[in-house]
Amino acid sequence: MANNEFVLYEWPGVNFPDMAKPVQNIDGRISILEERSNWHGKIGWGVAGLLGSAILLLVTWWIPHELNSSQDAIKADTATQLEPIKLDMARINALLQLKETKSVSEAIRLGVDFSKPKFAIEAVRAIAQQAKADGILTEPVVLIKANEQLKESAKGFPDLLDNAWSARLSLADYRTSLPLETTSGGKPRPAITFNGPTVEGSSITNGRQKLDGFYWKDVTFIGDDIEYDGGPMVLENVKFVNCTFQMKYNIHSDKLDNMLLAQNPITGSFS
Repeated sequence: MANNEFVLYEWPGVNFPDMAKPVQNIDGRISILEERSNWHGKIGWGVAGLLGSAILLLVTWWIPHELNSSQDAIKADTATQLEPIKLDMARINALLQLKETKSVSEAIRLGVDFSKPKFAIEAVRAIAQQAKADGILTEPVVLIKANEQLKESAKGFPDLLDNAWSARLSLADYRTSLPLETTSGGKPRPAITFNGPTVEGSSITNGRQKLDGFYWKDVTFIGDDIEYDGGPMVLENVKFVNCTFQMKYNIHSDKLDNMLLAQNPITGSFS
């Protein structure tokens, strides 16, 4: 080349204009790093605060809440499992009182807690059934009082109404095992008007009989399974001896149950 000049037009991989730029200020880079460090620090403390709050909430509220819920569930489950045993104990205690005292009134007084309706129902039912089976006598007023106590104790407990009614029917069953009352003379009862067939002066033994729809006059039921759905009927001087009752609960069957406890023979109109 002329004048021995060496001209470098390009060098692969090197950008000569960039090489002319000044080196970035070191202080500026340190400042940027400090800002980034401070930003990361703030984020870290924020995350730590959130985690701390979550842990505090977990310890002070969630864990105690879950423990209480678990304890309540365990108590409820335990009560459910123990209930059949408690019901059996209520029956056994009532029967022991009846066996020891040979008195229905004393067995009810000592063995029945009417403040606990579910257990009282089972206890009264057990006493009535066993007293009937053993031929233990009592005054009708004792059964009338127990009947009222059952009705009163079951108030406000809709789930107990069926069981309470069943126990009341057990009292009626037992009542028919007691001696019949002697009918007193005097003025004849006024005639009762009834549009339906009349059954008069008969004895029905060891069968199943539905009362609805009939005028029953001077009839004796002995050892029968008596059904009544609450329909119209008339009872006039009707005797029930060692009978059992299958009655749907309604205003008329409730009336008949009360009458069965108060008198035997029975006279009454149901319409």
